[in-house]
Amino acid sequence: SVQLGETMMKRSQLSMAVAAAVGLSSAALMPDVYAQSEQEGEAMEEVVITGSRIRSTVSDAPRPVSIINRLDIELSGLESVADVLRSSTFNSFGSFRERSGSNFGQVALVGLRGLGEDRTAVLVNGRRVPGNPITGTAAVDLNSIPLSAVEKVEILTDSASAVYGADAIGGVINIIMRDEYDGAEFQIGGEWPTREGADSDHFNFTFGANGDKGHVLFAGEWYKKLPIFDADRSYTAAAINPTDPSGVPVHSAETEGISAGGNTGFTTGFDDAFPLTPDGTLATCDTDVYQPLLRPQFGLANTEGCGYAYANQSMQTGGIERHSTFLDASYEISDDHKVYVENRFSKTRSFGRYAPAVGFFTVRADNDLNPLGHMARGDVDGNGMMDDGEDIFAFHRFVAHGNRDDTYERLELDTVVGFKGEIGGGINYDVYARSYDYRATAEGDTYVVESIIEDLVAKGEYDFINPLSKDETHLAAVQQSSATLLRDIETRYTAFGVSLDGAFGGLAGGEIGWAAGVEQARETYRDQYDNAREAGNILGSAGNSAGGKRNRWAAFGEVKLPVLGNLDINIAARFDDYDDFGDAFSPQVAVRYKPWDALTLRASWGQGFKAPNLSSLYQELSSSFETAKDFTSCRMRGVADADCPDLQVEESTGGNPSLSAEETESFNFGVVFTPLDSLRFSVDWFSIQIEDSVDTLDLQDVIDFEAAGTLPPGVIVNRGPAGNITQCAGAVSAPDCGIVNVFANLAAEDIEGLDIRASYDWHTDALGTFTFRLEQSWIYDYDYQASPVAPVTEREGATGYPEFRTTVTARWQWSDWTVNFTHRSIDEHEGLDEMSGDVYPSYSSMDLSVTWVTPWSGELSFGALNLGDEDPSIDSGSGYDEEEVLPLYDVAGRTPFLKYRHFF
Repeated sequence: SVQLGETMMKRSQLSMAVAAAVGLSSAALMPDVYAQSEQEGEAMEEVVITGSRIRSTVSDAPRPVSIINRLDIELSGLESVADVLRSSTFNSFGSFRERSGSNFGQVALVGLRGLGEDRTAVLVNGRRVPGNPITGTAAVDLNSIPLSAVEKVEILTDSASAVYGADAIGGVINIIMRDEYDGAEFQIGGEWPTREGADSDHFNFTFGANGDKGHVLFAGEWYKKLPIFDADRSYTAAAINPTDPSGVPVHSAETEGISAGGNTGFTTGFDDAFPLTPDGTLATCDTDVYQPLLRPQFGLANTEGCGYAYANQSMQTGGIERHSTFLDASYEISDDHKVYVENRFSKTRSFGRYAPAVGFFTVRADNDLNPLGHMARGDVDGNGMMDDGEDIFAFHRFVAHGNRDDTYERLELDTVVGFKGEIGGGINYDVYARSYDYRATAEGDTYVVESIIEDLVAKGEYDFINPLSKDETHLAAVQQSSATLLRDIETRYTAFGVSLDGAFGGLAGGEIGWAAGVEQARETYRDQYDNAREAGNILGSAGNSAGGKRNRWAAFGEVKLPVLGNLDINIAARFDDYDDFGDAFSPQVAVRYKPWDALTLRASWGQGFKAPNLSSLYQELSSSFETAKDFTSCRMRGVADADCPDLQVEESTGGNPSLSAEETESFNFGVVFTPLDSLRFSVDWFSIQIEDSVDTLDLQDVIDFEAAGTLPPGVIVNRGPAGNITQCAGAVSAPDCGIVNVFANLAAEDIEGLDIRASYDWHTDALGTFTFRLEQSWIYDYDYQASPVAPVTEREGATGYPEFRTTVTARWQWSDWTVNFTHRSIDEHEGLDEMSGDVYPSYSSMDLSVTWVTPWSGELSFGALNLGDEDPSIDSGSGYDEEEVLPLYDVAGRTPFLKYRHFF
């Protein structure tokens, strides 16, 4: 055992030394590692690097590829693929996290260059992972990939449609799984934040064996993470800051995490609001349940209502539990041919919570509880006749029904079977067939059926004035109107592909490398909501069914021309044909020039495309309540833009079967400077232009463009007589109420920036090895035009679009110990109210990990993430905004962790 411990220690030290030379640096920053190997007489293995299908050495890569290797992952202290990639510098504007209160069901996504999660191609072992059916887009759920089975991650920060087809506009993430591992190991560990929530635990094991004819590797992982409640964070908990002497706050302007939908009544024209209380006054608003409010509807002065502190019940991030496995095996049929199989399986259960359901329903004039009904008004017409009264809308929180709990069950099964080897003339081949299934079911408890509740209200059986009443008839009405929602979600994907590569002839710089191939795939997507939601008959839930299918085939080719010993030109082209929207041709040229050993120049140009998401094509209209500033209404009432508050308005979104592909053009130019073997710098300038971008307008843009008279066709803002945006209630439904905002090929985007990388290695005999890494993404220009008639807006530095994102890593390795320190920072960006000058301040966090290789064949790691316990950046002027914070910042707080790994 002592000998085995020494062997493991040496192996660990060797891997650490290699990692110190590789780290997080770009592949093109590593020529010295391979040059040293050549000088020592070692062979340089040619491999396929992300961004090209031609085999070459890493030092010859003409495009910027950052590598996160296995040791980097282990020393990060992170426990999931999602966390590793979301913390990447190139996830510029953040990405969707496991948020509660969303139809995305706690999936985790990543997007490069800030261009969106569905414009980043995610590969596993060089093969594209199909889009996630829960989101209905090309974005990939990273929570389904077991971290323990990952060997390394290659991040190509350049567009690559010519190589990988659609969706590679922002770049490519290639997750390469472990393969020829020989031995066995297990690891157990957890994270325990010093604040409430987000505790996590994991256990994983790996077994591998290699023989003369083949190998097998199997990895299994269990992972569980608890949710975070809004009430457990000061910046998301419900709060009030009243200025009125009565102590009653003005809705939105003086409240956080509180909705006007508690027990508030509105006239059907939304020109008056009032509390729904036993005597019709604010004084009898039950403060054990509701929050008294002034002006529950902006623009209605001298009005009152009973709101509800939803943030005291809701979760900020959901809980998740995952079981996953990975199998990789191959067998040599002969010296030149082998059969292989890869299988990835994941079973995930996630949980999220909303506050009790809220919504509008009609209360007729003849209802005894209607404060504007005929019973309340009496004989008021002066002729001895009973006044008819009037119908009202109740904006009501169904507190007696309980919280809305949504549970998602997800199964993912991805199997690849293929043959690869070498045929005559030194041609490498790979023939594969693939079957991919992603299935999910969602169950939502304690929602409310609108038609039933309106009927029960009309009969006087549901007491909306006193919803916590213990009356048996009322309790029966609660049960009768409750609904359990169901959602059935599926993607089925099959593919077949053949790829060839080799070399022939020669130029001054060597042999001409080439690659070519064909792919064929069929995808079926279905997101089926229950009948009640399809009919718009559910209060407290948004979303609607979508589904579709597509077939595509593609042919691609690539050639590498070594024009001189220090000048290579790569030319690639790809043709994709889709049966649902047409075809696309994507060319690309990349050049690498090395005028002397210390300097490398690289450049690339390409055209690409993004296929419309199936949900963007076929999704039915669905409604939700979103927040925006209605400047039009404010200006009508003489309220300055700076004083215009946030309001919740009803927005309906849906698909458009006439969509075409987005078209892109990209440029990249880089300089790599290596003045010393241990010191490397690189700067890459990039430009990406997107036309016919498929999008829905930001809700705030809809209102702004309406005021300017530049609304795109099909986008509608419905306003009432008083100028307010109408609500969908009663017999009125979209597109005749609220805001209708459908997908369209209407936007143009132009983004430019610089990627800066630096690394330095310092080896000493007495103190060990010190490694320093720097990565910075600077997006200094991001022009966005929402439609051809809309003005161009500059997104860089705007709300949610910080210009800079930087990661600095320092590592010290000595004997059996390794200390890793990481500092991450995000630049400041504008607050929600641009006119006020408020900002989201710059943000920084620090991670520290320590690893000790034990004498008994083990490895102990401990440390803390977010060592300084930093809060997410908050806009002090406009308050906390969940939409902006969660994509950019981690909200767990200081998170100590402990892991132990044992080798056999």
